[in-house]
Amino acid sequence: MGLDGDFNLRRLERYLMLAQSCGVAPVVVLTKGDLVHDADAKAAQLVARIPASIPVVRVHALESRAADVLAPWTTAGQTLVLLGSSGVGKSTLTNTLADAHQDTGRVRKGDDRGRHTTTSRSLHLCAGGACVIDTPGLRAWQPDADEEDVGAAFGDIDALAAHCRFHDCTHGEEPGCAVRGVVDADRLRNYHKLLREVRHAAATPLDRIAERSKWKVLNRMAKARAQAKR
Repeated sequence: MGLDGDFNLRRLERYLMLAQSCGVAPVVVLTKGDLVHDADAKAAQLVARIPASIPVVRVHALESRAADVLAPWTTAGQTLVLLGSSGVGKSTLTNTLADAHQDTGRVRKGDDRGRHTTTSRSLHLCAGGACVIDTPGLRAWQPDADEEDVGAAFGDIDALAAHCRFHDCTHGEEPGCAVRGVVDADRLRNYHKLLREVRHAAATPLDRIAERSKWKVLNRMAKARAQAKR
């Protein structure tokens, strides 16, 4: 993820969930810190938000030192996949790690989005013996996970939830919540959003009909109460 206009913590948490649900160990690689004045603050915000067990490194993709920073993950027998949006520097980093010659392009002014220079996946051999797969930038991400995957990706929330007063606490307004006020508020909102998405994706047509019917009944009841108060 770039520390420029590409910086988006919610999207990063989606990537982390995707990796972990596939049994892949994630490493967050931050790029383009030299292009902004608040790179240190953004990096600190990220480190404070995600679990400490996930490594976070910062590199300048064009510099050879990037290979030294990522050396623990580029030894023989390992396979890496670079995942991120267009323009973040995946192909540039691939060139640095594997002495490859992937085409790279400029980003658009205003939003720092790339122009999808990379259009297909490609496999390269790093100097340390690992293989690295460069991928096209992701335009969108649809959940291919379940509630357990969400819970695993947000393990800090699940761990704290065990200490809530109510076993079915939603971490909203319930008293005795051990999560609310401890976990970053936006991270908690993203957790709930991803839960809703995976539940919706797993729902059958009959489940969706039943859900719509339930909300219709609740809306009618709310309107009836409002009219009774007039």
